[in-house]
Amino acid sequence: MGQPAAKQGDRVTAVDSHLIQPPSGPPVALPNPFSGVIDGGLSPNVRINGRPAATVGSTATNTPPHVPQGGTFVNPPTNKGSVSTGSSTVRINKRPAARAGDTAITCNDPAPAPVGTVVVAPAGPSRVVRIGG
Repeated sequence: MGQPAAKQGDRVTAVDSHLIQPPSGPPVALPNPFSGVIDGGLSPNVRINGRPAATVGSTATNTPPHVPQGGTFVNPPTNKGSVSTGSSTVRINKRPAARAGDTAITCNDPAPAPVGTVVVAPAGPSRVVRIGG
């Protein structure tokens, strides 16, 4: 049985690591929660429960944005994520369909990293669209 299909409005969650420059001393890597709404790079013509389908390459915007803790960011975070894995058997507009549990790359220091996970909002048992592979 496949995984629930991802769509506009679902989320990418992660714990990002960002370098903070405290008032004194060297930069420190601190964890920052990432909870991004999938809102970009969506299918223009395939809908899941009435919303545009998400695929590999769909983007998420972290809401609320990261806030520096005890200093300033060494590199300001982009607060963006991107779905990086999807179905190996189902394509939407020639891209792998995104599903619950697929991996996403999120903003991190020193470089974006594949630490995010696609989280699909419950749609009710009769409305869940599952995608295999």
